Order: sequence, then structure tokens, then C-alpha cells
Amino acid sequence: MLTLFKNEFNLHTTSSAATISKEAKSICLLIQDLVKEKFSSSLKLYIFDSGSCNGCELELQLLFSPLYNLPLYGIEVTYDPSDADALLVTGLMTENMYLSLEMLLKELKSPKEIITIGDCPLFKAAFKNTFALKHNENEQLLKSFHIGGCPPEPLVLLQGIHEYLKNI
Repeated sequence: MLTLFKNEFNLHTTSSAATISKEAKSICLLIQDLVKEKFSSSLKLYIFDSGSCNGCELELQLLFSPLYNLPLYGIEVTYDPSDADALLVTGLMTENMYLSLEMLLKELKSPKEIITIGDCPLFKAAFKNTFALKHNENEQLLKSFHIGGCPPEPLVLLQGIHEYLKNI
């Protein structure tokens, strides 16, 4: 197949590996120090998508990829809410996901730490005025730590996580 298309498309190759900025690297090191100071092993995050476009999830996924390698600095994703130290919420709160969030919050250990990511959880998104949304029903989401942007870039996410860790 490659021989068929190699004359049709200009294939781009690079000899240098992708790297993160010095600022991002320094924030990762600050995060690592705060995680060691405030948690016994690592900060475990449970990611809850309440009805997003997946832009925030893609940016989060990049943080946990080999490029940023956030687990190396003490932050992990867990798939069991009872193990999570904090809940990350992305997306507009849809009617269908509201009950799931309520059940998830019951399983989350105390203190219930919530971080909202992106503009959607605060209803600043383009699709905020539809019938399918549960508007500002959850007080815990309104009082949560927020990382803004649509979607927030990895550096903004790192800065937000760093601020969150400084404030707990």
C-alpha cells in the first residue's frame, strides 16, 4: 500500500524526538514534590466524562502519554472511584449522566475532591442551552477546583494541577 501512495503523498519524517517545554518539565517536578509531600504514594484521579466533545480527554490523555509521562511524577488514573483521591469532571452535565455522577460521588472517599476541566462543566460552552442538560444542580461541582479552557492545553492542565495541589 505504501508503494502505491508514496508518489502521491509527501511523507514527513523527523529525526528529532518530540519533547515538552522547559516550563512544563519544571511544573512536572513541582507537582512531583507536592504529591510526595501530600500523599502517601501517588495522587489517584478518576476521570468522569459527563457529556463532552472529548477535547479535554484528548489533552488529558496526552499528559499520561510517554511524552509528558505524568505517572512518573506521581499522578495516576484509577478506574475505581473508591481508590481515587480526586474526581476529574469534563463535559456538560447531561440529564443522562447526572445520576451516574451522584452514584459516583457516593463511592468517592472523603474528603470529596473534585476538579472540573474545560469550560463545559461551568456551562460556558457552545451547547449550554439545550434540553438535555442538567443546569447547576450539583453544589459540589459549583464549589470544585476549576481548570478553564476549551480544551485546556497540556501546559494549562499542568499549571492547574499544580495550583490544585498547592491549595489542598
